[in-house]
Amino acid sequence: MNKISICIVIKIKSMGAKSSKNVQLTRKEYFSGEERQRVLQMLQKLSKGSDTIVVSVLQKHISSHLTTETATKLIGILTKGRNIVSFPCSLAADNLGPLLKGSLEERLFLTLTLAGGGQAGVDCNSVIKYTEVILSSYLRIINDQSGYRGWKLDSANTVSQISRALLQDLLFSGCSLKEIWGKPPPEAQFSYDDFEQWCLGYSVFATMEAEVLKNCFCFSPVNCGALMPQATQLPKTFTSMLSAAQVMFLNSALPSVLQSEWRFLFSTTSHGWSFSIFMKQIVGRGPTLLVVEDQSGNKFGGFASVSWEVRPQFHGTPECFLFALEPQAGIFHSTGYNRNFMYLNYLEKNTMPNGLGMGGREELFGLWLDYDFGKGLVAPTCTTFHSPQLSRHQELEICGVEVWALGAEEKDSDEEEGTRKQKSALDRNPEARAMMDLIGRERVSDGYREEVKD
Repeated sequence: MNKISICIVIKIKSMGAKSSKNVQLTRKEYFSGEERQRVLQMLQKLSKGSDTIVVSVLQKHISSHLTTETATKLIGILTKGRNIVSFPCSLAADNLGPLLKGSLEERLFLTLTLAGGGQAGVDCNSVIKYTEVILSSYLRIINDQSGYRGWKLDSANTVSQISRALLQDLLFSGCSLKEIWGKPPPEAQFSYDDFEQWCLGYSVFATMEAEVLKNCFCFSPVNCGALMPQATQLPKTFTSMLSAAQVMFLNSALPSVLQSEWRFLFSTTSHGWSFSIFMKQIVGRGPTLLVVEDQSGNKFGGFASVSWEVRPQFHGTPECFLFALEPQAGIFHSTGYNRNFMYLNYLEKNTMPNGLGMGGREELFGLWLDYDFGKGLVAPTCTTFHSPQLSRHQELEICGVEVWALGAEEKDSDEEEGTRKQKSALDRNPEARAMMDLIGRERVSDGYREEVKD
Protein backbone atom coordinates (compact mmCIF):
# COMPACT_ATOMS: atom_id res chain seq x y z
CA MET A 1 0.00 0.00 0.00
CA ASN A 2 1.43 3.37 -1.01
CA LYS A 3 1.77 5.95 1.72
CA ILE A 4 0.42 9.34 0.69
CA SER A 5 2.47 12.23 2.02
CA ILE A 6 0.91 15.65 1.79
CA CYS A 7 2.00 18.90 3.41
CA ILE A 8 -0.69 21.44 4.27
CA VAL A 9 -0.26 24.95 5.60
CA ILE A 10 -3.20 26.29 7.59
CA LYS A 11 -3.34 30.02 8.13
CA ILE A 12 -4.96 31.01 11.41
CA LYS A 13 -5.74 34.66 11.81
CA SER A 14 -6.41 35.79 15.35
CA MET A 15 -9.04 38.43 16.00
CA GLY A 16 -7.32 41.76 16.24
CA ALA A 17 -3.90 40.22 15.66
CA LYS A 18 -1.47 42.01 13.35
CA SER A 19 -0.07 38.83 11.91
CA SER A 20 -1.36 35.39 10.99
CA LYS A 21 -0.21 32.09 12.47
CA ASN A 22 1.00 29.38 10.13
CA VAL A 23 0.54 25.77 11.21
CA GLN A 24 2.29 23.19 9.07
CA LEU A 25 0.85 19.69 9.11
CA THR A 26 3.14 17.00 7.69
CA ARG A 27 1.05 13.86 7.93
CA LYS A 28 3.73 11.26 7.42
CA GLU A 29 5.53 12.39 10.60
CA TYR A 30 2.64 11.95 13.06
CA PHE A 31 2.25 8.19 13.51
CA SER A 32 4.79 5.50 14.10
CA GLY A 33 4.37 2.46 11.87
CA GLU A 34 2.55 0.56 14.61
CA GLU A 35 0.23 3.48 15.41
CA ARG A 36 -0.68 4.01 11.75
CA GLN A 37 -1.38 0.32 11.33
CA ARG A 38 -3.69 0.37 14.34
CA VAL A 39 -5.70 3.26 12.89
CA LEU A 40 -5.79 1.59 9.46
CA GLN A 41 -7.14 -1.63 10.97
CA MET A 42 -9.96 0.30 12.64
CA LEU A 43 -10.87 2.05 9.37
CA GLN A 44 -10.69 -1.20 7.38
CA LYS A 45 -12.89 -2.91 9.96
CA LEU A 46 -15.49 -0.19 9.46
CA SER A 47 -15.20 -0.62 5.68
CA LYS A 48 -15.54 -4.43 6.04
CA GLY A 49 -12.06 -5.17 4.76
CA SER A 50 -12.08 -2.71 1.88
CA ASP A 51 -9.20 -0.28 1.33
CA THR A 52 -11.77 2.46 0.74
CA ILE A 53 -14.08 3.79 3.44
CA VAL A 54 -17.52 5.26 2.73
CA VAL A 55 -17.86 8.73 4.27
CA SER A 56 -21.36 8.04 5.62
CA VAL A 57 -20.10 4.92 7.42
CA LEU A 58 -17.27 6.84 9.06
CA GLN A 59 -19.65 9.66 10.00
CA LYS A 60 -22.06 7.20 11.63
CA HIS A 61 -19.20 5.72 13.66
CA ILE A 62 -18.06 9.14 14.88
CA SER A 63 -21.66 10.13 15.71
CA SER A 64 -21.95 7.12 18.04
CA HIS A 65 -19.07 8.55 20.13
CA LEU A 66 -19.84 12.27 19.83
CA THR A 67 -22.88 13.87 18.17
CA THR A 68 -24.12 14.05 14.59
CA GLU A 69 -23.27 17.75 14.40
CA THR A 70 -19.74 17.24 15.71
CA ALA A 71 -19.26 14.23 13.42
CA THR A 72 -20.19 16.37 10.41
CA LYS A 73 -17.54 18.93 11.34
CA LEU A 74 -14.95 16.21 11.90
CA ILE A 75 -15.72 14.65 8.52
CA GLY A 76 -15.24 18.07 6.99
CA ILE A 77 -11.73 18.19 8.49
CA LEU A 78 -10.85 14.68 7.29
CA THR A 79 -12.13 15.27 3.74
CA LYS A 80 -10.86 18.86 3.58
CA GLY A 81 -14.38 20.02 2.86
CA ARG A 82 -14.72 18.01 -0.35
CA ASN A 83 -18.12 16.56 -1.19
CA ILE A 84 -17.04 12.96 -1.74
CA VAL A 85 -18.73 9.60 -1.19
CA SER A 86 -15.62 7.63 -0.18
CA PHE A 87 -11.87 7.93 0.06
CA PRO A 88 -8.90 5.61 0.72
CA CYS A 89 -8.45 4.31 4.27
CA SER A 90 -4.77 5.24 4.02
CA LEU A 91 -5.66 8.87 3.31
CA ALA A 92 -8.18 8.90 6.16
CA ALA A 93 -5.49 7.56 8.51
CA ASP A 94 -3.03 10.24 7.41
CA ASN A 95 -5.65 12.95 7.87
CA LEU A 96 -6.24 11.74 11.45
CA GLY A 97 -2.58 12.39 12.33
CA PRO A 98 -2.92 16.08 13.32
CA LEU A 99 -6.09 15.29 15.28
CA LEU A 100 -4.58 12.49 17.35
CA LYS A 101 -0.90 13.39 17.52
CA GLY A 102 -0.57 16.98 16.33
CA SER A 103 1.25 19.77 18.14
CA LEU A 104 -0.60 21.86 20.71
CA GLU A 105 -1.12 24.67 18.22
CA GLU A 106 -2.48 22.29 15.59
CA ARG A 107 -4.81 20.70 18.11
CA LEU A 108 -6.07 24.10 19.26
CA PHE A 109 -7.04 25.07 15.73
CA LEU A 110 -8.79 21.74 15.13
CA THR A 111 -10.60 22.05 18.47
CA LEU A 112 -11.77 25.52 17.55
CA THR A 113 -13.06 24.15 14.24
CA LEU A 114 -14.96 21.32 15.96
CA ALA A 115 -16.46 23.88 18.35
CA GLY A 116 -17.88 25.73 15.35
CA GLY A 117 -15.35 28.52 15.20
CA GLY A 118 -13.08 29.87 12.50
CA GLN A 119 -10.63 32.64 11.77
CA ALA A 120 -12.86 35.19 13.50
CA GLY A 121 -12.94 33.10 16.69
CA VAL A 122 -15.88 31.30 18.27
CA ASP A 123 -19.00 32.39 20.14
CA CYS A 124 -19.79 31.57 23.76
CA ASN A 125 -22.73 29.23 23.15
CA SER A 126 -20.75 27.13 20.64
CA VAL A 127 -17.87 26.67 23.12
CA ILE A 128 -20.27 25.63 25.90
CA LYS A 129 -22.08 23.18 23.60
CA TYR A 130 -18.86 21.56 22.39
CA THR A 131 -17.55 21.23 25.96
CA GLU A 132 -20.79 19.46 26.93
CA VAL A 133 -20.35 17.08 23.98
CA ILE A 134 -16.78 16.19 25.02
CA LEU A 135 -17.70 15.84 28.71
CA SER A 136 -20.70 13.60 27.93
CA SER A 137 -18.58 11.36 25.70
CA TYR A 138 -15.84 11.16 28.33
CA LEU A 139 -18.37 10.15 31.00
CA ARG A 140 -19.65 7.31 28.80
CA ILE A 141 -16.07 6.03 28.54
CA ILE A 142 -15.62 6.23 32.32
CA ASN A 143 -18.85 4.32 32.99
CA ASP A 144 -17.54 1.43 30.87
CA GLN A 145 -14.23 1.12 32.71
CA SER A 146 -13.76 -1.33 35.56
CA GLY A 147 -12.69 0.44 38.75
CA TYR A 148 -14.27 3.76 37.79
CA ARG A 149 -17.93 2.82 38.02
CA GLY A 150 -20.07 3.40 41.08
CA TRP A 151 -20.63 7.15 40.87
CA LYS A 152 -24.09 8.56 40.25
CA LEU A 153 -25.08 8.83 36.59
CA ASP A 154 -24.78 12.38 35.32
CA SER A 155 -27.91 14.20 34.25
CA ALA A 156 -27.87 16.68 31.38
CA ASN A 157 -28.17 19.43 33.99
CA THR A 158 -25.05 18.23 35.84
CA VAL A 159 -23.09 18.04 32.57
CA SER A 160 -24.12 21.64 31.83
CA GLN A 161 -23.10 22.82 35.33
CA ILE A 162 -19.67 21.19 35.22
CA SER A 163 -19.03 22.32 31.63
CA ARG A 164 -19.64 25.94 32.57
CA ALA A 165 -17.42 25.56 35.63
CA LEU A 166 -14.61 24.22 33.42
CA LEU A 167 -15.04 27.23 31.11
CA GLN A 168 -15.20 29.86 33.85
CA ASP A 169 -11.78 31.39 33.12
CA LEU A 170 -12.70 31.77 29.44
CA LEU A 171 -16.29 32.97 29.86
CA PHE A 172 -15.48 35.48 32.62
CA SER A 173 -11.82 36.28 32.06
CA GLY A 174 -10.39 38.60 34.73
CA CYS A 175 -13.35 38.17 37.13
CA SER A 176 -13.39 36.28 40.40
CA LEU A 177 -15.86 33.42 40.74
CA LYS A 178 -17.63 35.23 43.57
CA GLU A 179 -18.22 38.27 41.33
CA ILE A 180 -19.92 36.28 38.59
CA TRP A 181 -21.69 33.71 40.81
CA GLY A 182 -25.24 33.16 39.60
CA LYS A 183 -24.80 35.19 36.41
CA PRO A 184 -25.61 33.69 32.98
CA PRO A 185 -22.81 33.20 30.42
CA PRO A 186 -22.03 36.37 28.45
CA GLU A 187 -23.10 36.83 24.83
CA ALA A 188 -19.51 37.07 23.66
CA GLN A 189 -17.18 36.13 20.82
CA PHE A 190 -13.79 34.70 21.75
CA SER A 191 -10.77 35.06 19.49
CA TYR A 192 -8.29 32.29 18.76
CA ASP A 193 -5.90 33.93 21.23
CA ASP A 194 -8.59 33.93 23.96
CA PHE A 195 -9.25 30.25 23.33
CA GLU A 196 -5.55 29.40 23.24
CA GLN A 197 -4.86 31.19 26.53
CA TRP A 198 -7.67 29.30 28.24
CA CYS A 199 -6.54 25.90 26.89
CA LEU A 200 -2.95 26.51 27.96
CA GLY A 201 -4.03 27.48 31.47
CA TYR A 202 -6.52 24.68 32.02
CA SER A 203 -5.57 21.22 30.84
CA VAL A 204 -8.67 19.27 31.98
CA PHE A 205 -10.63 19.98 28.80
CA ALA A 206 -7.67 19.15 26.52
CA THR A 207 -7.13 15.85 28.38
CA MET A 208 -10.80 14.90 28.07
CA GLU A 209 -10.87 15.73 24.37
CA ALA A 210 -7.70 13.71 23.70
CA GLU A 211 -9.11 10.65 25.50
CA VAL A 212 -12.43 10.92 23.64
CA LEU A 213 -10.76 11.11 20.22
CA LYS A 214 -8.35 8.26 21.01
CA ASN A 215 -11.29 6.11 22.08
CA CYS A 216 -13.32 7.03 18.98
CA PHE A 217 -10.56 5.90 16.61
CA CYS A 218 -9.20 3.00 18.74
CA PHE A 219 -5.85 4.76 18.75
CA SER A 220 -4.66 3.75 22.23
CA PRO A 221 -6.13 2.48 25.52
CA VAL A 222 -8.10 5.05 27.50
CA ASN A 223 -6.22 6.47 30.49
CA CYS A 224 -9.03 7.01 33.01
CA GLY A 225 -6.51 7.72 35.75
CA ALA A 226 -5.49 10.94 34.02
CA LEU A 227 -8.53 12.70 35.49
CA MET A 228 -10.43 10.21 37.69
CA PRO A 229 -9.44 8.71 41.06
CA GLN A 230 -9.84 5.07 42.01
CA ALA A 231 -12.52 4.72 44.69
CA THR A 232 -11.39 2.27 47.39
CA GLN A 233 -12.54 0.85 50.75
CA LEU A 234 -16.19 1.06 49.67
CA PRO A 235 -18.99 -0.68 51.60
CA LYS A 236 -20.64 -3.58 49.78
CA THR A 237 -23.82 -1.57 49.25
CA PHE A 238 -23.08 2.10 48.74
CA THR A 239 -24.37 4.85 46.47
CA SER A 240 -22.31 8.01 46.42
CA MET A 241 -23.83 11.49 46.53
CA LEU A 242 -21.38 12.45 43.77
CA SER A 243 -21.66 11.94 40.02
CA ALA A 244 -18.67 11.05 37.84
CA ALA A 245 -18.52 14.58 36.38
CA GLN A 246 -18.50 16.10 39.87
CA VAL A 247 -15.75 13.73 40.98
CA MET A 248 -13.65 14.62 37.94
CA PHE A 249 -14.19 18.34 38.56
CA LEU A 250 -13.25 18.17 42.26
CA ASN A 251 -10.31 15.85 41.63
CA SER A 252 -8.81 18.29 39.13
CA ALA A 253 -8.74 20.99 41.84
CA LEU A 254 -6.81 18.84 44.34
CA PRO A 255 -3.01 18.76 44.71
CA SER A 256 -1.69 16.25 42.16
CA VAL A 257 -0.35 13.88 44.85
CA LEU A 258 -3.91 13.37 46.13
CA GLN A 259 -5.65 12.73 42.80
CA SER A 260 -4.97 9.02 42.27
CA GLU A 261 -7.15 7.48 44.99
CA TRP A 262 -10.20 8.38 47.08
CA ARG A 263 -10.75 6.21 50.17
CA PHE A 264 -14.27 6.06 51.58
CA LEU A 265 -14.50 7.19 55.22
CA PHE A 266 -18.05 8.15 56.11
CA SER A 267 -21.57 8.66 54.82
CA THR A 268 -24.84 9.18 56.64
CA THR A 269 -26.39 6.41 54.54
CA SER A 270 -23.78 3.91 55.79
CA HIS A 271 -22.98 5.18 59.32
CA GLY A 272 -26.16 6.97 60.41
CA TRP A 273 -26.65 10.36 62.04
CA SER A 274 -24.16 10.39 64.89
CA PHE A 275 -21.70 13.26 65.20
CA SER A 276 -19.41 11.22 67.48
CA ILE A 277 -19.20 8.41 64.89
CA PHE A 278 -18.68 11.00 62.14
CA MET A 279 -15.85 12.58 64.15
CA LYS A 280 -14.14 9.26 64.92
CA GLN A 281 -14.26 8.26 61.25
CA ILE A 282 -12.52 11.40 59.98
CA VAL A 283 -10.03 12.39 62.72
CA GLY A 284 -6.38 11.66 61.92
CA ARG A 285 -7.06 10.28 58.44
CA GLY A 286 -5.07 12.75 56.36
CA PRO A 287 -6.48 15.14 53.74
CA THR A 288 -10.22 14.73 53.21
CA LEU A 289 -13.09 15.89 51.03
CA LEU A 290 -16.38 16.70 52.80
CA VAL A 291 -19.62 16.72 50.76
CA VAL A 292 -22.94 18.04 52.10
CA GLU A 293 -26.44 18.06 50.63
CA ASP A 294 -29.20 20.21 52.16
CA GLN A 295 -32.99 20.24 52.15
CA SER A 296 -33.19 22.07 48.81
CA GLY A 297 -30.82 19.78 46.92
CA ASN A 298 -27.92 22.21 47.15
CA LYS A 299 -24.65 20.27 47.15
CA PHE A 300 -21.40 21.77 48.46
CA GLY A 301 -18.50 21.09 50.83
CA GLY A 302 -14.83 21.59 51.49
CA PHE A 303 -11.35 20.19 51.00
CA ALA A 304 -9.32 19.77 54.21
CA SER A 305 -5.61 19.73 53.34
CA VAL A 306 -4.48 18.08 56.61
CA SER A 307 -5.92 15.64 59.12
CA TRP A 308 -8.87 16.76 61.20
CA GLU A 309 -8.01 17.27 64.88
CA VAL A 310 -10.42 17.71 67.78
CA ARG A 311 -9.40 20.94 69.47
CA PRO A 312 -10.96 24.38 70.07
CA GLN A 313 -8.67 26.20 67.63
CA PHE A 314 -8.48 26.57 63.87
CA HIS A 315 -5.91 24.59 61.92
CA GLY A 316 -5.21 23.68 58.30
CA THR A 317 -3.26 25.28 55.45
CA PRO A 318 -4.01 27.68 52.57
CA GLU A 319 -4.46 24.69 50.24
CA CYS A 320 -7.92 24.16 51.81
CA PHE A 321 -10.91 25.30 49.76
CA LEU A 322 -14.70 25.34 49.75
CA PHE A 323 -16.70 24.24 46.73
CA ALA A 324 -20.22 24.14 45.32
CA LEU A 325 -21.63 21.50 42.95
CA GLU A 326 -25.38 22.14 42.68
CA PRO A 327 -27.18 24.18 41.48
CA GLN A 328 -23.93 25.74 40.25
CA ALA A 329 -20.35 24.41 40.37
CA GLY A 330 -17.24 26.27 41.50
CA ILE A 331 -14.07 26.08 43.59
CA PHE A 332 -13.40 28.80 46.20
CA HIS A 333 -9.80 29.15 47.25
CA SER A 334 -8.19 30.96 50.19
CA THR A 335 -8.31 34.76 50.34
CA GLY A 336 -5.16 34.98 52.46
CA TYR A 337 -7.03 37.21 54.93
CA ASN A 338 -6.82 34.75 57.83
CA ARG A 339 -5.93 31.14 58.60
CA ASN A 340 -9.34 29.97 59.82
CA PHE A 341 -9.39 26.96 57.53
CA MET A 342 -10.52 23.98 59.65
CA TYR A 343 -12.26 23.67 63.01
CA LEU A 344 -13.49 20.53 64.83
CA ASN A 345 -14.59 20.52 68.45
CA TYR A 346 -16.77 18.32 70.67
CA LEU A 347 -16.63 19.11 74.38
CA GLU A 348 -19.70 19.16 76.60
CA LYS A 349 -18.41 21.76 79.10
CA ASN A 350 -17.04 24.33 76.70
CA THR A 351 -17.74 27.92 75.72
CA MET A 352 -16.41 27.25 72.19
CA PRO A 353 -18.88 26.02 69.54
CA ASN A 354 -19.20 22.26 69.13
CA GLY A 355 -19.17 20.96 65.57
CA LEU A 356 -17.17 21.14 62.35
CA GLY A 357 -16.46 24.38 60.54
CA MET A 358 -14.49 25.61 57.55
CA GLY A 359 -13.65 29.26 56.96
CA GLY A 360 -14.94 32.48 58.51
CA ARG A 361 -15.00 32.76 62.29
CA GLU A 362 -16.89 31.52 65.34
CA GLU A 363 -20.66 31.74 64.83
CA LEU A 364 -20.09 32.88 61.21
CA PHE A 365 -18.41 29.93 59.47
CA GLY A 366 -18.30 29.63 55.68
CA LEU A 367 -19.58 26.08 56.28
CA TRP A 368 -20.71 24.73 59.65
CA LEU A 369 -22.00 21.30 60.68
CA ASP A 370 -23.43 21.37 64.19
CA TYR A 371 -22.74 18.61 66.73
CA ASP A 372 -26.53 18.24 66.74
CA PHE A 373 -25.99 16.30 63.52
CA GLY A 374 -28.41 17.19 60.77
CA LYS A 375 -28.23 20.93 61.31
CA GLY A 376 -25.76 23.45 59.96
CA LEU A 377 -25.09 26.97 58.76
CA VAL A 378 -23.52 28.79 55.83
CA ALA A 379 -22.42 32.41 56.09
CA PRO A 380 -23.57 35.08 53.59
CA THR A 381 -19.90 35.86 53.02
CA CYS A 382 -16.62 34.30 54.12
CA THR A 383 -13.37 36.08 54.97
CA THR A 384 -11.25 32.92 54.61
CA PHE A 385 -12.39 31.77 51.16
CA HIS A 386 -13.59 33.55 48.02
CA SER A 387 -17.00 31.94 48.46
CA PRO A 388 -20.58 33.20 48.24
CA GLN A 389 -23.32 31.80 50.47
CA LEU A 390 -23.13 28.10 49.57
CA SER A 391 -26.88 27.53 49.91
CA ARG A 392 -29.85 29.82 49.51
CA HIS A 393 -30.75 28.83 53.09
CA GLN A 394 -28.37 30.22 55.70
CA GLU A 395 -29.71 27.71 58.24
CA LEU A 396 -29.36 24.19 56.91
CA GLU A 397 -31.42 21.05 57.28
CA ILE A 398 -28.85 18.50 56.13
CA CYS A 399 -30.02 15.51 54.09
CA GLY A 400 -26.67 13.80 53.57
CA VAL A 401 -22.98 13.95 54.43
CA GLU A 402 -20.12 12.07 52.77
CA VAL A 403 -16.37 12.13 53.49
CA TRP A 404 -13.45 10.78 51.44
CA ALA A 405 -9.79 10.45 52.44
CA LEU A 406 -7.57 11.50 49.55
CA GLY A 407 -4.46 9.93 48.10
CA ALA A 408 -2.81 6.63 48.92
CA GLU A 409 -3.05 5.62 52.58
CA GLU A 410 0.17 6.22 54.48
CA LYS A 411 1.43 3.19 56.35
CA ASP A 412 2.80 3.46 59.87
CA SER A 413 6.46 2.46 59.65
CA ASP A 414 6.34 1.17 63.23
CA GLU A 415 3.49 -1.19 62.37
CA GLU A 416 5.35 -2.43 59.30
CA GLU A 417 8.25 -3.46 61.53
CA GLY A 418 5.92 -5.30 63.88
CA THR A 419 6.10 -2.74 66.66
CA ARG A 420 3.74 0.00 67.80
CA LYS A 421 4.38 3.21 69.71
CA GLN A 422 2.84 3.15 73.13
CA LYS A 423 -0.12 5.54 73.16
CA SER A 424 -1.03 7.67 76.16
CA ALA A 425 -4.58 8.18 77.39
CA LEU A 426 -4.67 11.50 75.55
CA ASP A 427 -3.73 9.78 72.29
CA ARG A 428 -6.74 7.50 72.65
CA ASN A 429 -9.13 10.27 73.74
CA PRO A 430 -9.30 13.23 71.34
CA GLU A 431 -11.90 15.01 73.52
CA ALA A 432 -9.55 15.00 76.52
CA ARG A 433 -6.67 16.18 74.36
CA ALA A 434 -8.81 19.06 73.11
CA MET A 435 -9.73 20.01 76.71
CA MET A 436 -6.01 20.23 77.59
CA ASP A 437 -5.48 22.51 74.60
CA LEU A 438 -8.44 24.68 75.62
CA ILE A 439 -7.25 25.37 79.17
CA GLY A 440 -3.64 25.83 78.04
CA ARG A 441 -2.25 22.85 79.96
CA GLU A 442 0.95 21.22 78.70
CA ARG A 443 0.75 17.53 77.88
CA VAL A 444 3.26 16.22 80.40
CA SER A 445 3.30 12.73 78.93
CA ASP A 446 4.77 14.10 75.70
CA GLY A 447 8.07 14.64 77.46
CA TYR A 448 8.29 11.03 78.68
CA ARG A 449 7.79 9.10 75.48
CA GLU A 450 10.52 6.71 74.53
CA GLU A 451 12.58 7.70 71.54
CA VAL A 452 11.95 5.58 68.48
CA LYS A 453 14.96 3.38 67.79
CA ASP A 454 16.18 2.96 64.23
